[in-house]
Amino acid sequence: MKKGRSNVVLRRIGQVLATVLLSVTLFGGAVQAEPLTSNDYIELMVEGEILKGDSEGDLNLDRNITAAEAARIMARTLEVKVPEDHVGERFNDPYLLWAYEKGVADKKHLNNPGKKLNAKELTRMAEQLGFDLSFAKNGLVTRGEFLQTFGDATIDHITIAHTNDVHGHIEEDSYNGEFGYAKMATLIKQWREESENFLLLDAGDTFQGTIFVNQFQGETVLPILNYLDYDVMAAGNHEFDFGYEQLLNLKDQLDYPMISSNVFKLEDGSTLLAPVHYQEVAGKKYAFVGFVAEETPVLTHPDNVEGLTFKNPVTVAQDLIPKVQEKADHVVVVSHVGINVDREIAASVDGIDLIVGGHSHTPLEEPERVNDTYIVQDWEYGKSLGRADLYYVNDKLVRFKGGLVDYDPSVEADPEVEEMVENITSQVDEKMNEVITTATVPLNGDRVDIRSKETNLGNLITDILREKTQSIEGYEADVALMNGGGIRAKINEGEVTKMELYNTLPFPNTLTILDVTGAELKEALENGVSKVEEGAGRFPQISGMTFTYNSDRPAGERVEDVTVGGEPLQEEVTYKLATNDFLAVGGDGYEVFKDNESFNTGYTIYNVVEEYFMKQETVSPEVEGRIVDLAQQ
Repeated sequence: MKKGRSNVVLRRIGQVLATVLLSVTLFGGAVQAEPLTSNDYIELMVEGEILKGDSEGDLNLDRNITAAEAARIMARTLEVKVPEDHVGERFNDPYLLWAYEKGVADKKHLNNPGKKLNAKELTRMAEQLGFDLSFAKNGLVTRGEFLQTFGDATIDHITIAHTNDVHGHIEEDSYNGEFGYAKMATLIKQWREESENFLLLDAGDTFQGTIFVNQFQGETVLPILNYLDYDVMAAGNHEFDFGYEQLLNLKDQLDYPMISSNVFKLEDGSTLLAPVHYQEVAGKKYAFVGFVAEETPVLTHPDNVEGLTFKNPVTVAQDLIPKVQEKADHVVVVSHVGINVDREIAASVDGIDLIVGGHSHTPLEEPERVNDTYIVQDWEYGKSLGRADLYYVNDKLVRFKGGLVDYDPSVEADPEVEEMVENITSQVDEKMNEVITTATVPLNGDRVDIRSKETNLGNLITDILREKTQSIEGYEADVALMNGGGIRAKINEGEVTKMELYNTLPFPNTLTILDVTGAELKEALENGVSKVEEGAGRFPQISGMTFTYNSDRPAGERVEDVTVGGEPLQEEVTYKLATNDFLAVGGDGYEVFKDNESFNTGYTIYNVVEEYFMKQETVSPEVEGRIVDLAQQ
């Protein structure tokens, strides 16, 4: 906050600043907000009628500013009601009289309204009205120079970097376009250096998702997060996957607060986490309010949330945020509830400046605006880094610019974070030698077989995926389909280690559930066998259904008899399908899925299968005739 500024609310300039265009440039993989220029200030002041120019609209910016002109600009900015009953050269006289009565102007100014002011006189005049101006030079000041300096003194700029749904993707992954924390750290450090008022926020699902975090219940990533120096994070639903006691353990090891306002203890009705975090930014008090998905109890094992209740975020927001507003100048929501619920919160509660969201894995390239609240979200897995620039005149948000910086391989890795990542991967390598089950038969993940026919490993994996959905209320899948290309290795008979399973399921794809009609399911199977002769990875391994096809027929006309649950497929019926997020968005040619409503559980396929293996002493899947190529009969 500029020193010496009064607490008067500059409503007038707040209204007109909303029209200014704040440009953003992209270079070197980072978004930077350019400073406002005198032209920006001039444009907004003309539109706000703080400046009017002469009869032809000429502002004469090179002309030195007078006491009367400076008084008019400051008075109008402060919304002082001064009668404008003079015209022509006497237009500014009422403002000069007001300044004289305030003790800001003296008699020599009053007697000579056209007297030009130097930098020292303008600085003194502005200071008495609560503005802290600093000119680059002494001597007389032009109107353009005054407008630039005056505008700069009345605007606060806050930069917010934000992440969500990183899900333990700590390493750079150029194939999938993921920054990894070391490269994100470089951008964050750059932005922090650019902005005097910088915040780093996380909207949850940070500690769960890959072997690098799952194997240690999220604790491996703590040093990285603390190094990045987050200001606050919302708990995501997957923060509860190791039990809420471990969530609290993780929270206690963070150097910043983890918040949520809609999770309550049944025993006494208190909140599990701090509902609100207050922090001073640019001399103002900000309240950060956290929310997590209401459906968390059905997205994790019931034992993980025993003794807790999750209330509706919109209802809690309607009650809590008005109370918070009485204690804070600004409210920012950090939520893990998904874009649709974020919109509901914004529509239902007035006065929220910004919602930093997560959970729905939505890449909001441009911010949304609902009820004067801006909503942003940073996609998933570190594929981008979100940035929002907020411009305030005292307590009024007058302009907002936000967006995503997508993965850029040219960004250099922060060496300290890179070393932390390498330390984690070495720990995981050691941990991965742990035996998790015993295979009583070889598990066939041979590349040729898995991409051309039913295999016992394909059956086992898809059965496990379908079974996992049965514990997710409302998302119980009828069938499962996995692309053979997502299964990368066989597993020998005998003891199975985590590393062997990881070699089989190395991709960080997640279990996703979507509704498909019978016709769409058949079309998907047609795609799956359309390039079987090429050994394409799209070949389907399946559960809960059977089908026959004829590889001698043209692609798109191969699939014949399809059954679901032992009954003939009905093309008009809607079925729930368990698959992975890659196929759900149209990967491997499964474009029939990409426009369907889907639910991404956030669980990696590896993690789902590992969890199942660890509960079984042995596994012994069989080939059961789920897929038959009639051309091979």
